[in-house]
Amino acid sequence: WDVLLDGVDVVSGKSGRPTHLDAARGRYPGGMSPAPAAAPTGLGHDEAMSSNLKMLGEYSDAMFRGDDDAVYELWAPEFHSHVTDRVNPAVSGTDVRSHEVVWWDQVRNAFPDFTFDVDLLIEHEDLVVSNWTVKGTHTGAAFYDVAPTGEPVEINGTAILRIRDGKVVEHWGGPHCQKGLGYIL
Repeated sequence: WDVLLDGVDVVSGKSGRPTHLDAARGRYPGGMSPAPAAAPTGLGHDEAMSSNLKMLGEYSDAMFRGDDDAVYELWAPEFHSHVTDRVNPAVSGTDVRSHEVVWWDQVRNAFPDFTFDVDLLIEHEDLVVSNWTVKGTHTGAAFYDVAPTGEPVEINGTAILRIRDGKVVEHWGGPHCQKGLGYIL
């Protein structure tokens, strides 16, 4: 996770100042890569990482590796997605954690060379906002019924997560461009 955060500015609601995490540079096995290094802000430096960010790092690492159990370990059973309310109201109020598993499985299978980058993190009390990007070449399986194209794909998204007692309990946001690219109809 530290490698993933290299170059990512984290704004903490506790200190109110941007923080640059200077982690070791490099790549995770399988292609996970850090965001490009950012210039120091000059507004202070804090290497401490909150327990919420550590938990999200563990979650992202596990999902990248294909450890789908992480959804059930790190997302609360009462997890609520406000996205579900909008896009699939029929399942609103039910346990939708399996939908996250399906999304990650779709990405891993469709884009075998995929990378997952966290581009921005903002933390305030029990909320974490992340802007993330998945990049890969569509050479694997179909992605949500779209046949492989052999073309590079970039999916950017924003997640706003509420975290309590070490578990994600609430979510707003999601991928920005899957529907626009024709990947989700």
